[in-house]
Amino acid sequence: MFFALALLFPHAETVSPPAYRLVQSRTGKELTLPQLADDLAGKDIVFFGEQHDNLVGHQVYAELAKLLSERRSDIVISMEMFERDIQGVMNDYLRGRIDEAAFLQHSRPWKNYARDYRPLVELARVRKFDVIAGNLPRPVAMRVASKEGSSSPFLPRRTTAPADRYRELFEDTMKGHPGMEGALERMYQAQCAKDDAMAEGIDDYLNSNPHRQPLVIHCNGSFHSDYGLGTAMRVAQRVPLAQQAIITMAAVPDLTKPDVEGNRKKAHYILFVPKPPAPPKPAPAPPPKSKAAAEKSTSTPK
Repeated sequence: MFFALALLFPHAETVSPPAYRLVQSRTGKELTLPQLADDLAGKDIVFFGEQHDNLVGHQVYAELAKLLSERRSDIVISMEMFERDIQGVMNDYLRGRIDEAAFLQHSRPWKNYARDYRPLVELARVRKFDVIAGNLPRPVAMRVASKEGSSSPFLPRRTTAPADRYRELFEDTMKGHPGMEGALERMYQAQCAKDDAMAEGIDDYLNSNPHRQPLVIHCNGSFHSDYGLGTAMRVAQRVPLAQQAIITMAAVPDLTKPDVEGNRKKAHYILFVPKPPAPPKPAPAPPPKSKAAAEKSTSTPK
C-alpha cells in the first residue's frame, strides 16, 4: 500500500530538509517532518495554511499528509480549492463512479491542481478518505460582494462579519488594491461567508458521522487560519471541543535566517519555505512604426 502511495507523490519524494524549515512556535524548536506528524497525529483538526503559489510548500504538505495517513487510519481532507456545489462530483470520483477526466471536467479545479493538489486528492482516493469541497462557489461569493447580495443553498446557514482583528487584517491586506474603498465592507462579508462555509462543511461532516473521530486536515490560504482567526475561529465556534493545530507558511529569501519572532503568533507551527523568484519584467514595447512602415506591413501580398 505505502509503495503505491509513494508512486503518487513524485514531488513530495524530492523534498529534502534543506529545502524548508519547520519550527514549533511555542518553543522555537526546529522539527523534522516525521516529528511534526507525530505531534499532529493526536489532534482533531489540522489547518494546512499555505501560500497558493509556493511549490516547496505544497510538496511538504503532500508528504505531511502521507505521513499522517500512516499514523491515523481515519482522515478527512477539507479543501478551500473546491467549491461546495461540486461535492457530488468529488464523491463520485473518490468512489470510482467516474474517471479522472470526468472529475476534472466537472469540478473546476484550480489551474495548479495537477502539480499542487492532485497528490492530496489521490491520497484520499487510494486510502478511501473523504474530501470535503469546502469553499463558497465563486458566483455566489461575487454576488455577496456586490450590491445585489445573494440567496443560495450553498451559502452558510449562519455567517457574521464582525469588526474584529480579522477585519483589521483584511483591511490592511486590501489597502494596496485600488478602487476597494467603497466595496471593502461587501468584500469582507464575502470573505467571512467563505470562512463560515468551510467551517460549516467540517461541522456538518462531523455531525453526520457521530460514530467516528477522524483527523480533519483542512487546506486553505494562510490568511484563513493565521492567528486562529477566519475559518479556524469559525470551526472553533462550531466544534468547541476539537483540538486544533494550525500551520502557517512563511516564504523567506534566506532559509538560514527564518523570521520566527515575526511569525510566532500566527500559528502553532511555522513552515518556512523559499521565496519564489520575482517574475521577469515584461520586455519594453517596441517603438511605434512610421506611417509608411505600417502601411507596408499591413498590405496584402502581391
